[in-house]
Amino acid sequence: MPNQILNTKLIRIALAIACVSLATTTYATNYQDAVAQLGYSELAATFSRDKALAISTLPDEEKLSLPELKAAATLQLIGAPIIGSIANSKTLAEFIANYNQPDTAYLGQLNESSLYQRIETQWKTQSAVKPSAFALELRQLIGQGIATGYNLVTTSWPLFEADRHIIYGHSDIDHAQQLLALLASEGLQARVGFSRKTSAFLYRDDWGTLSQSLIDLGNGRRLVEASEYDLHFEFPTAADKTKFVATIDRYAKKDTANQTGLIRSAWWQPFYRSKNAAEGFASATQIAVSNGKETALLLALPNQAPALVKAIQQLNPTWSVSPEAIWVNLAFHRYLQGGYK
Repeated sequence: MPNQILNTKLIRIALAIACVSLATTTYATNYQDAVAQLGYSELAATFSRDKALAISTLPDEEKLSLPELKAAATLQLIGAPIIGSIANSKTLAEFIANYNQPDTAYLGQLNESSLYQRIETQWKTQSAVKPSAFALELRQLIGQGIATGYNLVTTSWPLFEADRHIIYGHSDIDHAQQLLALLASEGLQARVGFSRKTSAFLYRDDWGTLSQSLIDLGNGRRLVEASEYDLHFEFPTAADKTKFVATIDRYAKKDTANQTGLIRSAWWQPFYRSKNAAEGFASATQIAVSNGKETALLLALPNQAPALVKAIQQLNPTWSVSPEAIWVNLAFHRYLQGGYK
């Protein structure tokens, strides 16, 4: 189910650390400044104009001075997020602030064959988080009929560029491995990240027997809590999102009960989202609920979000509630409207 987070050591302290980082970080005012803050000035100085132009993909690169062009190429080489002028670039400031901190969420490149073993290791070695007081209180969202589900984020997210970032949620790690190999086989390239979450959602009677035990919330409502994960993809271009959508629809989305030719554990409603509008996505609202240390994420249709925000605030006025626009795949959008396919 849902998303948003800064790349800090653990998401449960992400919001606090992010505030400190951004409060104490001086934004770079030019590319050379950013390169100096990251410690790559000497490397940038070795670049010729031709080499810098070969690396840079900025639309205004011809207008840059040679030192700025070389610095811009260096930033792109090391994966720093830059788009046009970087003055007051919050995203780049976050990148600089977190650059030398361990990024436990980033796994590697999609075309690395060792990625499949690495992702299974991440899944098996990171133990599921026991419910905290915050998690127990969140159950009231479902118990009181305020929401039908939410995600409690339990590990950090990678700091990927929003325009090129897709977050894909699932529960079966074999599905994740097959999905990575599928995308590689389709010629897609991407940086890959991995984060864990606890998904909580209202159990529906027509689902039958589940492997998870059900939590009785009273009033005929039963809760499912499952340890799940998000795969994060940062594609070379925003246009790659369209090819990702087509690949999921063809090989990872169930349309009939006994459908063949799909990867393992394909869902009726795959769940993935984009931080920006893109072809194959529909508008939704993501609501981050935090007690200052932990964060839960909920999704709603835009016209339903104001009432949901108000209900959450009434449940616990001490929680911060932050709605933001997000875009979800069409099948999950139908789920938000009450459909099951």
